[in-house]
Amino acid sequence: MKKQPISVTMPELKQILARYLDADSGINYAVKILGHPGIGKSDAVKQVALAKNFLFMDTRLAFKENVDLGGFPVPDHESRRMVYYRPRFIPPEAVPEGYGGILWFLDEANRAHPTVIQTLFQIITERVCGEHILPERTCVVLAGNLGEADETVVTEFDDSALDGRLAVFHLRPDAASWLSWAHAEKIHPSVIQYIARFPERLWDEAAIHPNPRGWHQVSQALKLSYGLAFHEALAAHLSAAGDHTLEKVIASLVGPVAADEFILGITVPRSITTSQVLAGDPGSMEEVRQGRLPVEDVLWALSGALTVLRERNLAGGLGAENGLGDLAHFLAFTGLLRADLRVSFFHRLVRQCGVFSQIPAALALIPDPDLAESVGRAFGEVLED
Repeated sequence: MKKQPISVTMPELKQILARYLDADSGINYAVKILGHPGIGKSDAVKQVALAKNFLFMDTRLAFKENVDLGGFPVPDHESRRMVYYRPRFIPPEAVPEGYGGILWFLDEANRAHPTVIQTLFQIITERVCGEHILPERTCVVLAGNLGEADETVVTEFDDSALDGRLAVFHLRPDAASWLSWAHAEKIHPSVIQYIARFPERLWDEAAIHPNPRGWHQVSQALKLSYGLAFHEALAAHLSAAGDHTLEKVIASLVGPVAADEFILGITVPRSITTSQVLAGDPGSMEEVRQGRLPVEDVLWALSGALTVLRERNLAGGLGAENGLGDLAHFLAFTGLLRADLRVSFFHRLVRQCGVFSQIPAALALIPDPDLAESVGRAFGEVLED
């Protein structure tokens, strides 16, 4: 039976990779990262390599054949034997001067030809690629896609010997770490604002698009192709009649549904956001209590909050430091809805998020005791149905 990948967030993956590089190439396993296309697997590995002063080498195995890894054969006339010149895309014979090591990133590993995958066993266990010995301080990191889960074609390969030499992780993007990266990379302010307000829109696990790479591309299109570096300029452009090519570019990068929501978020902003629900914003809660907000906007924000809670629970569970307070805020907002909507969200919370055991602790965090009691009673009635 194949190993099941362990879910990790981007910060967790970077810490795992940093520790892996610290352990030196003598460690007897390699790291393998699985995840949807466009979520930042290669960027994460490259960032850690640079931070550790490792030479980063990126080889896409989907485009290689087994003979490529062995090198080009040439005759050695003196010995009357064939020798193989070392390919440029594998690590050199020694760590280059000025670097602390080499990180060899083998991307698209599970889309490679089966004979190439067999060579991975030699690379990981013997530190040899064909006839070429890898230098000391060479760390190997593999990456691949999920197959049917992300609509990519992968090479079905079941080898327990290779599997036993891999630490396998499933990278799941999280908005908080992406936003930190986005600020540092000067991603377009409108994109940052949108993901900050609606973190569930960073990526769509089921539909593949949008994803972090797509939002990065949107930022580049806004700033470089259309010269709209500021939020105000973008809002004016989208509100003006005439040229609609930008809307089509955005749709091509993140999908039509995400594009429409992003554009409407700029031209016709929602009255309540996912981030306000998760933060338990008192003003928004009072607006919902008084029935002053459009029901559609409230339901949209609560659905987004539900998605965020599900992703956090899948990534490692909801605890005191990982969303228990957000769950309490979600329950508080949901408790203000009319009965049929409240029941619908409670059912979805239990069915989709698997957070039943955390409900009592979350209810205890709701500051309004009457509301907490009301929500707890209503939740109990749902469970009895």
